Amino acid sequence: MDTKMKKHLEELDILGYTVVEDVLTAEEVAEVKRRITDIYELQKEETAPFFDLTKTDENNIARAPYIYDDYFYRLLSHPTIMPYIKELLGDYFVLFGQNGVLVQPEEEHSMGRWHRDLSHMNFVCDPPLAINMFFCITDFNERTGATKVVPHSHKIGYPPSPEYLEKYGISVNAKAGSAFFFNAMSFHKSGTNTSGETRIGLSHMYTKYILKQQMDIPALLDYKQPDDPFMQMLLGFGSWVPNNVLNYRKVRYEAGLQKKAKANAGNAM
Repeated sequence: MDTKMKKHLEELDILGYTVVEDVLTAEEVAEVKRRITDIYELQKEETAPFFDLTKTDENNIARAPYIYDDYFYRLLSHPTIMPYIKELLGDYFVLFGQNGVLVQPEEEHSMGRWHRDLSHMNFVCDPPLAINMFFCITDFNERTGATKVVPHSHKIGYPPSPEYLEKYGISVNAKAGSAFFFNAMSFHKSGTNTSGETRIGLSHMYTKYILKQQMDIPALLDYKQPDDPFMQMLLGFGSWVPNNVLNYRKVRYEAGLQKKAKANAGNAM
């Protein structure tokens, strides 16, 4: 492990958050910004026959963009990010969810309240159960309504008072292209955007496999397992709870075929 990584992991352990700079290029940031905006507009159209998305707590959140665009699928296992997640969560973990968060100027966001990402859970856990990682697609600072986090709050087993949260919560400064990591048990919220421009982050939450995923990812993928064993694990195919006997057997059958193919390939060498 290099010195830079050790520094960031130490900050994450003690403070509950850290920022790794220059993870995405300017071209990648521009591409994500364009694509995430398009996906959110599409999701508004999808829900329009049922309800107005903008009138709900789902306003300005683009859910599971990797289902809509393979560009986001590739970001799930970004090579700069994965070594950090493996150090924090061990060799076996899953994707809880990937979401785009758009914070509009002078608009209240549903994430603008103090919360933990493991909702309704108040306990101390070491090592961590879950890590959230935001790709900063625009600059994060106080003016743009950056995420505010309460340092060390992942180390207390009860919710602090509103007065404490407001007094000690700080805005996280991070340039576009950075990766902002925080312990999912850290209290945090979206800030107020006064910049005149939309602030965008792409959230990835990774958890121990014992936690339920935000959505049934194998079902979203129509139970089609990727060939890569790491992606099978990450997407939850090894820890998924089947919803019927046939699907349970289909997953086991496909896994068996892959094991046989791998064994045969090894024997042929």
